[in-house]
Amino acid sequence: MQINRESIIAAALSLLDTYGLGDVTMRRVASSLNVAPGALYWHIANKQALIAALAEDIIAPISGESLGELSLNLRELLLARRDGAEVAIAGLSLPQAPAWDRLVAVFTAAAARSTPAADSAHRAAALSAIHLVLGATLMEQSQRQLAETTGAAPDTDYRADLIRGVRIINTGLIHGAGD
Repeated sequence: MQINRESIIAAALSLLDTYGLGDVTMRRVASSLNVAPGALYWHIANKQALIAALAEDIIAPISGESLGELSLNLRELLLARRDGAEVAIAGLSLPQAPAWDRLVAVFTAAAARSTPAADSAHRAAALSAIHLVLGATLMEQSQRQLAETTGAAPDTDYRADLIRGVRIINTGLIHGAGD
């Protein structure tokens, strides 16, 4: 079987959705593609690079004009994949992750559209919104997985909480907090 970077990422995403991040290993991805694990390393250097590629694939469709729209869209993209927030945090945390730079640029541009504040304030608001979405969505996914195990559904309106948090960030940006 001929493999390439895209087929490896697709196989890894399938494993992620079926079994979760803990079971996405180079060996398991290779097995699902019916190739030896060494064949993957021609296309993806190691597991960390694979996770970074998964994160990039998960967040690639990000869209929105405002911090609020982007935040809600990012949340939905993360929730669309099992352990999506955990994958994004792990993949975006790697040094020189291009997906991180792109995400920050998109959020910073949205912040700049909302007010003529200093560039550093736009970036701070963007980083705050991204960190809020990643952390809140990680908590949401973790609590939902726990609820599946225990049967106790969380009574939190995660979406509404996120909207409130982003509004607070926007309000601080508009009124010059942190300048």
